[in-house]
Amino acid sequence: MRAFLKTTIAALALALSGCATTRPTAAAAEVSAVLEERAGIDDAVAAEARSHAEVRARVETLLAEPLTLEAALRIAVINNRGLLATMEELGVAQSDLVQAGLLQNPTIGGDLLISTRGNGLGGGVSLSQSLLSVFLIPAKRRVAKAALQRTILTVGGEALTLVRDVKVAYAELAAAVTVARLQRERVQAAEVADELATRQREAGNISPLQRAEVAAALDEARMTLLERELEVVSAREQINRLMGLWGDDTRWTMAAASPEMPADGDLSALEQHGIRERLDVSAARFHVDAVDYALALRRRGIVPNIDVGVEGRNEVGDDIGHEWVVGPSLQVELPLFDPGHADLAKLRAQLRQAQHLYQHAAIVARSQMREGRAALVAARRRVDYMRTAVLPRHEQIYEQTLREYNGMLVGAYELFSTRSEQVHAQQEYAEALRDYWIARAQLEYWVGGRLPSAARTR
Repeated sequence: MRAFLKTTIAALALALSGCATTRPTAAAAEVSAVLEERAGIDDAVAAEARSHAEVRARVETLLAEPLTLEAALRIAVINNRGLLATMEELGVAQSDLVQAGLLQNPTIGGDLLISTRGNGLGGGVSLSQSLLSVFLIPAKRRVAKAALQRTILTVGGEALTLVRDVKVAYAELAAAVTVARLQRERVQAAEVADELATRQREAGNISPLQRAEVAAALDEARMTLLERELEVVSAREQINRLMGLWGDDTRWTMAAASPEMPADGDLSALEQHGIRERLDVSAARFHVDAVDYALALRRRGIVPNIDVGVEGRNEVGDDIGHEWVVGPSLQVELPLFDPGHADLAKLRAQLRQAQHLYQHAAIVARSQMREGRAALVAARRRVDYMRTAVLPRHEQIYEQTLREYNGMLVGAYELFSTRSEQVHAQQEYAEALRDYWIARAQLEYWVGGRLPSAARTR
């Protein structure tokens, strides 16, 4: 009996403590800590903790200077409406946790009796409470806590997805701007060649075919420039969408080119690091726990529901006075039609499903990390080779051609062609740098937010 009273008192105390706030302040702080630790962004605060004016002031401050990658990331995590909408899932899960710690509302009932002989009125009133719900509160809270933790990890994963997307978009924009600038140089060289060809044709020094070929080269360069300029517009709009900008806010200017490639460090233990750090894998694991807790809760729920309470009645009749009588009441559910077997079978299937999804997430994560590591290594090798071999070789070819042109050993068109090829190599180098930064952003996302070497050195 003493143990029964202790359990009841503990359950009631836990239920009363369930009146905690429904605001997901602690959960939002965990998401912010994830972004600060894994992406180096300390601006991430739940929407409810920032007023619209505070967000606007922060965005305007960051846009007042040329836009860097760090500024773009800070704007995105506080101003992207998609992420802010996802953050509201924390409030839903927090409310579910509070709800899980509350007692069921008691049930009140009553009846009115009228004597057919005119002896007056009678009736009764009753108040009852589910006794089983009191003992299920700890189990329900375990389910809700696991669900909240899974939501925190899921929201954190969405935030890291946004970080990855901003990094990719910024790299694409930087490359597009550089390629477009270099394409304008190719157009200028083609225009000079076209002007020279016009004069030579007027002097009869070149054939109509040669004149047309030079004009066609200019046409192609100009058409390519239009495509490159459109790529710049598309890249800007992509990053505008990710930062949640519109109107005058989209008139920002971009900072200098991307920094040189950092050291990638030792990537041999990448899989082990990523399996520990991947938020989606951790969320899948918490999903298994939540379903497992729900299954344990349902097993307890097979016990028939018992309602206890108090009832008072005032009967009427010839030989019955109008004195009220009060006493305890007891109602027991009879599980005749629904013994709960179907719900148990459903939860068992959901548990097996969650376990398979968890294992699948781990397998996919390992594969993605291996693929991302290979892509990063290949991208770095391409950049290194172009910087140390391709670009110097084109520079040497152009300088040698220029010397031969000054010595009248080659013509102007050969010089223009050599310069155009050199600019084209520079464009490919800019695209190789873009591919490296994209590969790095993708691999960082696949390992949980930051490469192991970067995590150690920060």
